[in-house]
Amino acid sequence: MRLKLLFFFIILSITAHGQIQLNPNPADINSGTITITYGAQGDYSLFDPMGDPNLLLYTGLETDGVPSTWDYHDDFSDASTFVVFNYDATAGAYVAQIDIANRIYQEEPNLNLTTIPTGTQVNDWYFLIITTDLSRQSPDLKGSDYGWQPSTLSEQSPNMAQFDVRVVEDTFYFSRPDTYRLSTYDLTGKLIADEKVLVGTTYELKIDLVSGIYVTRIEDSNGFIRTLKHVR
Repeated sequence: MRLKLLFFFIILSITAHGQIQLNPNPADINSGTITITYGAQGDYSLFDPMGDPNLLLYTGLETDGVPSTWDYHDDFSDASTFVVFNYDATAGAYVAQIDIANRIYQEEPNLNLTTIPTGTQVNDWYFLIITTDLSRQSPDLKGSDYGWQPSTLSEQSPNMAQFDVRVVEDTFYFSRPDTYRLSTYDLTGKLIADEKVLVGTTYELKIDLVSGIYVTRIEDSNGFIRTLKHVR
C-alpha cells in the first residue's frame, strides 16, 4: 500500500508539473525574458479557465528566506500591473513572456514601487493565475516546482540599460531610440493592437481607440519590458 501511494503521488507531481512549463528551464532571476505556458497538454486541473481565452498572472518574489511572504509583488489592487496571460491558438496553451528582474514591483512592508536591486538574493518566484475580472484565482504556485532556481541578481551590462517611457492618450514618449514591440490590450485582456516599430523618441499608435482604459506592454530589443495603463 505504501508503494502504491508513493507511486500515485509521483504521477500526480509529474502531471501537475507538465501543466506549467518555463522556458528557459531551469530559470532564475538572471534569465532575462521567461516564457510560461499553461495547459499545452489540455490539462487545466490546476485552474479551470472555463473557456476564457484571457487570463492574468499575479506575481511575486521571495527574497528573505521566509516562503510565506512575498517581498516584492504586483499591486493586487491594480490589475494593470499583472501579466497578460492569453490563450495562444498556435501554441495550444496560455502563454506569457515575463522579464521578471526588470518588472516594477511593490516592496514590502511600505509598498513603495521599485525594481529589484542588484545583489538581491531571489529564492523563489511565485504566481497566481487569475481571471480578468479578479473573481477566480488559482492556488499559490511556486516557481521552484517548475524549474526556478535561487540566484543573486547580477549587475546588468551598460549596453543593456533599461528604458523609460510615458504615455499621453495614444502617444508614447521614450527615453531612447530602439525597436519596440507595443502590445495594447483593453481591460478584458483582449489584444487590440500588436506593433513592432523602430522609434526615435515619440510614437503614436496607428489604430483608432474608442474612449476607455487600455494597457500597453512595451518590450525593447534587449527584452526589457514596461507595462503602462493609459486612458483614451
